[in-house]
Amino acid sequence: MYEFEDNHNALIPGVVTPTLQVSWARHRAWHGETFTILVRTELVKNGTKVKLEIHVKDGQSLDTLDKGTITDNRHTKIYKIDWKNKKLKADVREILVTATIKDLDLTADSDPLLVDLVPPLFSA
Repeated sequence: MYEFEDNHNALIPGVVTPTLQVSWARHRAWHGETFTILVRTELVKNGTKVKLEIHVKDGQSLDTLDKGTITDNRHTKIYKIDWKNKKLKADVREILVTATIKDLDLTADSDPLLVDLVPPLFSA
């Protein structure tokens, strides 16, 4: 028998688990801008519901988007920053989005989005 000769038609048992990832399309934004939230999955069926929660890094919730569904292992959400009615601290800059698929018990956090809530002042 040769070194690599064997029966290669055998099943190898293993566990395949679904995964979830969420991210912002950009790393920085201004108040009032529209940008994209990207959700990517592996081994998740089409039509599976995904909930997005936008919150400050310390935990204060800003918005909840729960009408999304996964199609072809992805979900893309266009979102406009409009937090004028939210009572935010003056030093708030880092905003996260958390994606949750309740049916599969999956949760993922994004990297922080840096948001400038006050337009810059330029001197002449």
